[in-house]
Amino acid sequence: MKKTKAELKTMANEIAAQYGCFLNVTEVGKVLGISRETARKLVSNLSCAEIGNTNKYYIYDVLEFVYK
Repeated sequence: MKKTKAELKTMANEIAAQYGCFLNVTEVGKVLGISRETARKLVSNLSCAEIGNTNKYYIYDVLEFVYK
């Protein structure tokens, strides 16, 4: 289902208030209500930031990929 930029920003702000702006695979799965394996497949095409030993994904990029 397609969302406008304003809707995506609103969603990202709500999620960021709880988890922060960058999410790992497990958090992406929790937010979207999908399994960790499905979340891993979903974010495999997105660029990530390596923070420590964890790959983190910018929440707006994830939402944009899912809803556009």
